[in-house]
Amino acid sequence: MRLLQVRKIQKVGYSTLTVSLPRDWVEDVKLMPGDIISIRREPDGSLKLIPGTEYKHEEGESCIINADLCDSPHLLTRAITGNYILGHDTIQITTKEELTKMHLEEIRTTARRLTGLNIVEQTLNQVTLQSFIDATRFSVYGLMRRLHVIISSMLDASSEALLEGNTEPAAEVTQMEDDVDRIYWLIIRQLFLVLRDRRRATDVGVDSPLHIVGNRVIAKTLEEIADAGEEVGNEVLVLKDQHITSDTSRKIAKFAVQVNTILEHSFTAFLTGNIKLANDTLESIESAENDASVLTQEVLIHQKNASVAASVRIILWNLSQIARYCRIIGEVAINRTMETPSEICELPQ
Repeated sequence: MRLLQVRKIQKVGYSTLTVSLPRDWVEDVKLMPGDIISIRREPDGSLKLIPGTEYKHEEGESCIINADLCDSPHLLTRAITGNYILGHDTIQITTKEELTKMHLEEIRTTARRLTGLNIVEQTLNQVTLQSFIDATRFSVYGLMRRLHVIISSMLDASSEALLEGNTEPAAEVTQMEDDVDRIYWLIIRQLFLVLRDRRRATDVGVDSPLHIVGNRVIAKTLEEIADAGEEVGNEVLVLKDQHITSDTSRKIAKFAVQVNTILEHSFTAFLTGNIKLANDTLESIESAENDASVLTQEVLIHQKNASVAASVRIILWNLSQIARYCRIIGEVAINRTMETPSEICELPQ
């Protein structure tokens, strides 16, 4: 870790103020007397020094992954995913001998779940992945809206399957969750792009560097909600061959609608900055948790089939977990509204 360097401002002539550059930084970026540097003012008031007249984002950034060292399950998958979100457009996976069957399966599976990533070259000991996606074509908030729409559809599909006894909609939930994963990793790739080059923030709709952390929290929360939604869909499929009363199905479906409404309100509050809606949503979450507890106890008491009771309990737990995740969205929404003056909170000059 480099220590903070303190430099004294010097006055040159009548009005010009100067400060010397750290020698080690000058050597690192290979600056010479007479060279030009660009100075950009950051939103927090600090100044950023950039060698040259223009900062150029390196297109086609690449990395090489040593597959011989990725001998633990899913380690190669996580290494590829990590390099993808860091913005590496070319990812080479190499080995001294031959890529194993496990390696190749992880590579193919990972490429399918990351938007725009494709295998462009393959030999016995090397696979090259290339990203063809331009992350700046999409708005972060537009992609988040897409996540919300998919998750809401997942809950609707499971409810429909319970009420109508038609499991076909619930069978689509897993595919929907895969779509959520692809969009989630693209959002994270966008946020890393903004961290590397703040000027790209407007390209993806990020208004302030302060929002990067909150946006990642929201994206991760939506991804976790989708995982819980997938669990709900899976258990609905388990119930297809079991005897579940229509009364129990209606109560579970009604609770799913209640949770979906909480998700809708919390996400709307986040997008619109509606602090009252966010607060009302947070207040409603505790009520939803209590409703889930009461309904779970009711099912356990009256349901004689242990298998049905277990599935219903899992469904209700995951639905209440979705409601709890919405608390995170609501809290971020409230925190973000505090950044600007409002009737509720004034910021004296």
